[in-house]
Amino acid sequence: MAEIQPFRAVHYSPSCAKDLDRIITPPYDVISQEEQEAFYSAHPLNIIRLVLGKQNPDDSPSDNRYTRAAGTLKQWLQEGVLVRGDQPAFTIYQMEFTEPDGGRGSIDGIVALVKVDDYGKGKVLPHEKTYKGPKQDQLSLLRSCRASFTPIHALFSDDHNVVGREYGGLMEGPPEQEARDANGSVHRTWSIRDEESIAKIMGVLAEKSFFIADGHHRYETALAFRNEERESGRAQAEGPHEYVMMYLTSMTHPGLMILPAHRLVKGLADLDLGQIETILEPYFSIEELCYTTANRDEVSNTLVQRIRSYSNVGGKFGMVVQGENCFRLLRLKDYHAVDSLMDVDIPSSLRGLDVTILREIILGHALGLDKENAEGQIEYTPLVSEALNRVLKGEIQVSFILNPTRVDQMRTAAELGHKLPHKSTYFYPKISSGLVLNVF
Repeated sequence: MAEIQPFRAVHYSPSCAKDLDRIITPPYDVISQEEQEAFYSAHPLNIIRLVLGKQNPDDSPSDNRYTRAAGTLKQWLQEGVLVRGDQPAFTIYQMEFTEPDGGRGSIDGIVALVKVDDYGKGKVLPHEKTYKGPKQDQLSLLRSCRASFTPIHALFSDDHNVVGREYGGLMEGPPEQEARDANGSVHRTWSIRDEESIAKIMGVLAEKSFFIADGHHRYETALAFRNEERESGRAQAEGPHEYVMMYLTSMTHPGLMILPAHRLVKGLADLDLGQIETILEPYFSIEELCYTTANRDEVSNTLVQRIRSYSNVGGKFGMVVQGENCFRLLRLKDYHAVDSLMDVDIPSSLRGLDVTILREIILGHALGLDKENAEGQIEYTPLVSEALNRVLKGEIQVSFILNPTRVDQMRTAAELGHKLPHKSTYFYPKISSGLVLNVF
């Protein structure tokens, strides 16, 4: 099974406590270019300078965003901006957040080092495919900085909440760090230093498999870096390259939330709505929900409600097309009818999932996208408002609204060794970069 360890985490100096709201960022892969600029402006010590540095026109092999991040990290450590814990510990990480429907939720877990190993049953299990570009970027950063700035989010089975009960009492005291992110989510940390508690948690988790929820690119980057270090002959057998930082939460935690990852498509050479509908009509019933400027919000709410009514059934999507004043509601007529259009190597466990049907039938068959190499043509957002507004503004050609993938579907795919399409899940909220760092 997976192996975990406590570690001497690096974090911002207590002198920065009052500024943490302006120092932390989300994970690099959900930061837009506009947000990157905003984080740079928010504070001179913002972690953006490490996780997603700016690219300059005159960048070279010796001076680029990765080498600049390494230089900044070294400087901040020397100046005491960043400090290392005095003893190995687990970090309790809690997030309190506003749910999309307006309620208030919270989730907690522990940050630990997990032994990097090849994907395999009983160890670390993925559930979705990755793109090459982000992995190459993260590998360059890891080579330069020899540090991890954002924990990978992973899930484990703990029906009786043994781990949570072990550390729960510590959260009754004041947190060591507290910050509010741009979405209003509050992030808090505490340290588990008691050796008996650490040993108990390690014993429980030694019997568990870890399912990657968020951070597949970062895990595969850590795996590639480990292999490089082993092959170089420079690394010690149990050196820091053998471990990766993870945020481990219970799969049955009541605060665990998956939002849909709506697809935003651009770069289509010829967008012919009539042709798309002709291709889809044998497989989907297509209903138009037309709107005016005055009632557009009301009609879009109706669209979303009708899609959500199929969350436990599946096969229902919203389609928003540039230049149209009608939303399309697509409802699959027969799951068996689309089987012949799917790649033969797609396992039966994935064929009925909305993300698979969307990728294979709608994006691939009807729109003609290369399903495996559409990086750059598809963007993702958990927000229906963004999926709609960017089409209406002309920034995106077509948006597709869908229901979220469920935890049980993700777990089944992972246990069977099957990978869902890219960005099949959007776990919310996102753990921040900046509160817990692992510097080798």
